[in-house]
Amino acid sequence: MSTLPLVLRRPVTRRRPRSLSTVALLAMVFGSCAGLSLGTSAVASTDTWTTYRGPIGGGPSAALPETFGLERAWVRALGSGYSPIALADGKAVTMHTAGDDDVLAAYATDDGEQLWQVRLDVKYAGHDSSDDGPLGMPVIGGEPATVYALGPRGQLVAVALSDGAERWRVQLDDGNSTEPFYGYTTTPLLVDDLVVVATGGEGHAVTAFDRADGSMRWRAGDDSVQYQTPIVATLADQRQIVAVADRTVYGLTPETGEELWTLQIAEGARTEGSSHPTPAGDDRLLLDLANESLMLEIRRSGDDLEPVELWRSRAFGRSLVLPVVHEGHVYGFTGNFLTCADAATGEIVWRSRPPRGANLSLVDDHLAVLDPDGELVLIPATPEGYRETARVAALEVGDYASPSYADGRFFVRNLAQIAAIDVRSTELPVSRRADAAGGSDQPALLGAAAALVAELEALPASERPARVDAFIAEHGAGPIVEDDGTVHFTWRGDATDVGLGGDVIGPQRGAEQTMQPVPGTDLFLLSRTLDPQAVYTYAFTVDFGPPQPDPHGEHVLDLGFRQLSELRMPQWPATPHLEPPADDAARGTLDTFRFHSEILDNTRRIQVWTPPGYDRSEDAYPLLVVNRGDEWLEVGQMQHTLDRLVGHSVAPLVAVFVPRAAGREYGGSATADYLRLLTDELLPHLETHYRLTDDRAIMGPSRAGVTSAYALLQRPDVFARAAVQSLVFRDLRDELLAAIRPDAELGPLLVEIREHDDRRQRTGLDAAKESRELADALRAGGHPVEVVELPGPASWSSWRGRSDEILVWLFPPPGS
Repeated sequence: MSTLPLVLRRPVTRRRPRSLSTVALLAMVFGSCAGLSLGTSAVASTDTWTTYRGPIGGGPSAALPETFGLERAWVRALGSGYSPIALADGKAVTMHTAGDDDVLAAYATDDGEQLWQVRLDVKYAGHDSSDDGPLGMPVIGGEPATVYALGPRGQLVAVALSDGAERWRVQLDDGNSTEPFYGYTTTPLLVDDLVVVATGGEGHAVTAFDRADGSMRWRAGDDSVQYQTPIVATLADQRQIVAVADRTVYGLTPETGEELWTLQIAEGARTEGSSHPTPAGDDRLLLDLANESLMLEIRRSGDDLEPVELWRSRAFGRSLVLPVVHEGHVYGFTGNFLTCADAATGEIVWRSRPPRGANLSLVDDHLAVLDPDGELVLIPATPEGYRETARVAALEVGDYASPSYADGRFFVRNLAQIAAIDVRSTELPVSRRADAAGGSDQPALLGAAAALVAELEALPASERPARVDAFIAEHGAGPIVEDDGTVHFTWRGDATDVGLGGDVIGPQRGAEQTMQPVPGTDLFLLSRTLDPQAVYTYAFTVDFGPPQPDPHGEHVLDLGFRQLSELRMPQWPATPHLEPPADDAARGTLDTFRFHSEILDNTRRIQVWTPPGYDRSEDAYPLLVVNRGDEWLEVGQMQHTLDRLVGHSVAPLVAVFVPRAAGREYGGSATADYLRLLTDELLPHLETHYRLTDDRAIMGPSRAGVTSAYALLQRPDVFARAAVQSLVFRDLRDELLAAIRPDAELGPLLVEIREHDDRRQRTGLDAAKESRELADALRAGGHPVEVVELPGPASWSSWRGRSDEILVWLFPPPGS
């Protein structure tokens, strides 16, 4: 990879007094590319980056030179994790996996060599599209300098910055906190002699620990938390801790945790897990909610403080990136789009497709973003519009953690690497930049679309709209599919920018391309070559708005939190089983009940489908256990499939739909206990309340497929067969393969592999490879296995499209 520095002349602007710098933490982006750069002397500084989101409360961030370029100093391999990097005393401190463990580790800032490593606990396994490892950021403070960190399993530790010697350790658990869905993610806050943590729960939404020994000093608040981190700020002349929980914002006294003010920001089951407070100057706080931003002002009324809402704006949202505030403007992301808004009103000033990043830091008066291609991009924080000062190849791909900066160097990381980037003084000219239109993002038009554009270019402008009308009347307003698999996506309307996203663009999450506007018309076009036998999903983003399904699309995939259009290519098999049965057709019954597990100490909503006529007979039925059961019913439309097929092409059965209560139940540390829940708790309960035979099967996609295969291999006495789709081993590889013994009597396993099953170069994950490895091991052991290779992406569209075939394979009708 080239590391020649790219240099752009920085604009000279009138300097105002700097506001405090802020930094955004999380995002998810993918890709790979290299950048260019040339440099001279390194810029030295003495600042540090020791707190969450940078030097908040510690003075202004270090100044960048008026003209500069970037050059990669070093890059090193690193374990998986999302933890941002803290910097002090020549050490870069972060958390990541190391073998089977999660660790806190320090690296020398000058060359990247590891200096020390502290084990936190057994590795936290990724789930629900997340990857392995820790998420929160270590923080550094005190004399002697101490690192404070919270691991994903709740290990709050304090270690010496000099050598990693452990000073104390506290375990967060159900008695003093609530574990978020993706593990403990919050970053500790250092205030005076306290370590303050968003712990969550009744009476302890926020907990303060003694920095010297980890003893609990005070607790406050009644609310759950997810990813929020408290801050300390002086508002209305009152120094206070501001902590955001899922439904409530608290202003607390640092000394005792006494509530100074509270504000409810969500009701009922709705939470604002992505929200976080950002100081905005003049006693104001910016809260980044799930789909909008809220600006508050804390005002004094006598002896009381009260939060007053100034504005709400949808300028920011649909992103894990936290906005930053600089000189009267807010900068952040709306989906994948970098956005500038007026801090006084929340009104949008400009938006840009590049740099397509999903992380953000503010350093001096520049925005720092690690883009999906792994390039570090520096952008002036100015309302004048998007332009780049410098960019350089830093890592193979970008990721969640935002850049950190100290001593003239940026530090970035992803799930597999860490790198240092030097800021170099230079007067060299521009060598490369990306423009706000994202021109390089536009692929060439093909086939009928290219022919149409060529024809329109030869017509007078006045005749072009009528020709477009005729073209749409001939081909239809939805996607136009040619015989060779070329698909032309069309969008018409009053817009300046339209993007096409979804797995039609690629398997990367958040993948999107700019559609080409046809001059003189309201038509936007984009051509893609897709597999004629596959099914895909797509959505449009119009003028940087939220993704929306195609108003002219024939099929919609409803994921609950959003809708996507579904493109069924010509050779994709018809799926009538996903449609409701006829009004006069017999239907099964769906029962619902709450079930508490003593083994896992959690409660979930169980649904049981019984076939038509069940209540009028005394027959016993085989049982199908469906993992990710709630999604199979809501997204996979499996009740329609059962209603249509059972008693016809599928033998009569009872199906139990089991949702997951925690991600680690699927391929993680709780998989064995989850299996015990099924075999020792749920099945006996079902046998008591339903007429069942001893014939049982189990199924699930992706990580739920791991649990399904695990159940078949570990308890062949309970489960006679299993079906898995797009299987991902995660941490159970050795245990699964060890269970495949020649003397074991294992039932048959159906393994569905898709061409674009989950594959991540950063971490070595290759779901298709893992599925084949499992199938090969079963064959070598003499056990029955059937492998079905399918085209296209791993998605609910593809999984549910095969549910009829899976049911026929698991429960063929008698005599078949």
